[in-house]
Amino acid sequence: MASILKSLKTRTQRAIDFPTWIVRNIAFFAENKHLVNTKKILYALTPPPKLKNIGDHAQAVAIRIWLENSFPSVEVIELDKEQSRYYLPALKRLLNPQDIVFLHSGGNLGDRGIWSEKIRRLLIKNLPQNKIISLPQTIFFSETQNGKIQKEITRNIYKSHPNLVVIGRDPYSGDLAQDLFPKAQTFCMPDFVLSLPPRSPDNKNNAPKILLCLRLDNESALSDDQRQTMASLLPYDCTYYDTTLDSPIPLDQREEILDQTLKLFLEHDVVITDRYHGLIFTVLCQKPCIVLRTVDHKLTSAIYWFKDMSSIIFAETLSELPDRVSDCLENDDRSAPNWNTLYFDKIPSLVGLA
Repeated sequence: MASILKSLKTRTQRAIDFPTWIVRNIAFFAENKHLVNTKKILYALTPPPKLKNIGDHAQAVAIRIWLENSFPSVEVIELDKEQSRYYLPALKRLLNPQDIVFLHSGGNLGDRGIWSEKIRRLLIKNLPQNKIISLPQTIFFSETQNGKIQKEITRNIYKSHPNLVVIGRDPYSGDLAQDLFPKAQTFCMPDFVLSLPPRSPDNKNNAPKILLCLRLDNESALSDDQRQTMASLLPYDCTYYDTTLDSPIPLDQREEILDQTLKLFLEHDVVITDRYHGLIFTVLCQKPCIVLRTVDHKLTSAIYWFKDMSSIIFAETLSELPDRVSDCLENDDRSAPNWNTLYFDKIPSLVGLA
């Protein structure tokens, strides 16, 4: 184990107390040593509490339930993004070739999510003996010089792994995965939060209430003025909200905070959003949704999954919003596919685990 620890002493690890890092890896290995000779799953790259986006944590809730249902007799070790890197030396001792690695889903396979992508590369590079399944990701590399460099780094590391599965979270990402990673198995699935049971919507409010679930980061295609004046375009009670919360999300409160979030969506009659999980939460709550574009294909491609749902509408411009909201308020159709039957239940057989 000492040689592994020495070889994996990265710049980040050198910046911390190296003896403490060694001791904690030894302790982590000792704590899980009973699993060495049993088949197990590593579920890695989950969001730590400091990542305040409830969408990321909702995926973790959904994926843990799916893992328990799909592999009921298999022990699951869950590590967040920082832990996945920190405990890598111990993991290399704990994992056997029969063990399966699932990487958390999301929208960070690319240069915009480079923190997550670097750790994903680290696992793919250091666990060549294990089947690794990267769960649905929005894949995006910018056309900047750095984006092109990062794309080639990712391409070269991924192609070195002999048993890799990369799942796109939208058709564009699925095509990109096929092009970038020809040696990997690639296909396309919707966001994992859709695997959760749908919520029953309350009756409509006497006076319509609109939830403006809008991004406040560099992925937004809206200016600050557009965002701030959007409510004035609508003759309804409007509430602003973002899926990135003000406080950290403790792991033992994920489900509770997700439940509170979904209750907020249920209290409104229509949701207008440029947030990926603003759309997903709205579908889960069986409410109508008006989708706005972001700076990339995250939503314009992902809306493919909802093309047969009349309650999901894409708006090209803000000037469309009054008419689109009226359409939503008049539409009582809340029918949706059975996402588990169509998609998530099929993953084990698709990747050769059933």
